[in-house]
Amino acid sequence: MNCAHLYLKIKLKWKILIGTLFATSLLFTTFTAIQAETVIVHANVVWEMTDVVALEGMILRWEVDKNDLWNCNPQLFPNGHNADGIPVNALKDYVLPDQPIGKLIGRFGDCGRIFPMGTSGYIHILPSEDGEFLYLTMNDDIIGLYGKGFKDNDGELIVKISQSKKD
Repeated sequence: MNCAHLYLKIKLKWKILIGTLFATSLLFTTFTAIQAETVIVHANVVWEMTDVVALEGMILRWEVDKNDLWNCNPQLFPNGHNADGIPVNALKDYVLPDQPIGKLIGRFGDCGRIFPMGTSGYIHILPSEDGEFLYLTMNDDIIGLYGKGFKDNDGELIVKISQSKKD
């Protein structure tokens, strides 16, 4: 085997290796960069578990149509309200005090970080949240101290959720 033939053989193997690595990394990036899910959240369920699993180092993004309505109190708000809630901050026994009543709220895991969501936004997933399921709920009176709590809630929201790598 001459030197030129050996050189071409090595060069071909190198190109195949580089091509395989590139294709694998492109495939891996496609699956880890964007993972989208559509979730239905019922207004009368406290901490509804989703199929969304938090991945460390990713950004969780969500979007709810502003015309998609649910209701924290049908007597006071017969037409409902969107995921941003009503312009009244919640009291101490609500899911997330000092945030609007009726707002969409998220949590990682069974007793992890609780965060306000509303109609759209994003949050960075922390290392401690890796592998935890995302739970969603309405910001309402958990134990019914100020009224009927979740018992009188009505409607549902459709939430589009995706995860992507940090920019």
